Amino acid sequence: MRSKRRVVMYLFLSIYLLLSLPLAFGEMVTDVGQAPIVDGNIGRARQMAIQDAQRNAVEQGLGTLIDSRTKVVNFQVLEDKIYSRASGYVTRYDILSQGETPDGTVYTVTIRANVQTASIKDDLRAIGILMTQIGNPRFMAMYVPKTRSSAHRNSRVVHAAEEAITGVFARKGFVVLDRMFIDNVYDEIEQAGRIDVDMDELSALALKYKAGLLLVYDVHAAKKVGGRSRYFGGIIVEISLRAVAPATADLIAQKSGDVYVKTMRTGGDYYDSMQAVEAADALGKAVAKALIGDTLAYFERAVHAGTRFVLWFRNFSEDEIYSIVDVIEQMNGFMDKNVRNQSPRDFQLDVNFQGKKFDFQRQLFRGLQEHGIRFKTKQAKGNRFLFFKEGTDNPYRGINIR
Repeated sequence: MRSKRRVVMYLFLSIYLLLSLPLAFGEMVTDVGQAPIVDGNIGRARQMAIQDAQRNAVEQGLGTLIDSRTKVVNFQVLEDKIYSRASGYVTRYDILSQGETPDGTVYTVTIRANVQTASIKDDLRAIGILMTQIGNPRFMAMYVPKTRSSAHRNSRVVHAAEEAITGVFARKGFVVLDRMFIDNVYDEIEQAGRIDVDMDELSALALKYKAGLLLVYDVHAAKKVGGRSRYFGGIIVEISLRAVAPATADLIAQKSGDVYVKTMRTGGDYYDSMQAVEAADALGKAVAKALIGDTLAYFERAVHAGTRFVLWFRNFSEDEIYSIVDVIEQMNGFMDKNVRNQSPRDFQLDVNFQGKKFDFQRQLFRGLQEHGIRFKTKQAKGNRFLFFKEGTDNPYRGINIR
């Protein structure tokens, strides 16, 4: 009896999950469709009204992915590639109301539809509209060995991994920073006598060369030692890859992988090197493809939820802090804020702003001046700002937020 109950429960859960699966990747929207009644053909008008309602529902779902300006600029492409396939993005719909208008010339249908915004997003990426909206960011790929066993920066296996990784991002619309600038960064690190370098320092260097994305990778390649076979050996290649937002030094995502390649013991070092290069190429592409989805999602969120700015105010009174917050909340493009620290004369917060850094800085500085708040800027680097009250001692001294 107990086993029968368990089977029934599993069956119920399976049916529930199957019914709920489309909803997990879609958005429920309500919209209206209309169509003219021609020659009294109500059935045809009803069908066309449902299609119109589905198109409007897809357009509403599209509005959660791209802004109105992007929709206007790319109207014809969206018409051909998205709207024309509206019914394919609607997995389920319920008719809430339907009927003719009082004069009998138009048929109107109101539906509640499950729009597959995930599928729309994939297609928008495929036709390049999402990349256009986020501005085709420039990126810099830097090799940073984690351990002494990491491959040498100038080795063929590292070059193969770099070309594979940058190729994946370039094909998605990201702009590759010129190799000359990347070599300059390596030179700056080496001239400083650094054995290692942290993300804050790399982020600062990426900002110096106007890179909106920093890719940091590490490569290991090693031969298999020992084994029972007299004829076959092997090489293992490992790659780890991190995506970092230089403006805030935030870790966007990280992925890693490894691949083992069987080799012939009699092949020699050159043969082994070629096998390692091929493995690094394949693995680099796989790891980059695994990472790029999270990276694109980060930039897409910045378009809708706003870009994060880190602000630090020191030596201001409580009333001045309240006025500062009022200025920020009244800025065009303000989305949200998160107070990180609120203590006497030390106030820190993150601000999500929909717009460019220049517009954010201009509105903030002018707003503070208009409210009579006298301030000095210790730092305005990347998306991080340090302020202190004019006429007071600089409390930061040697502090810099990188």
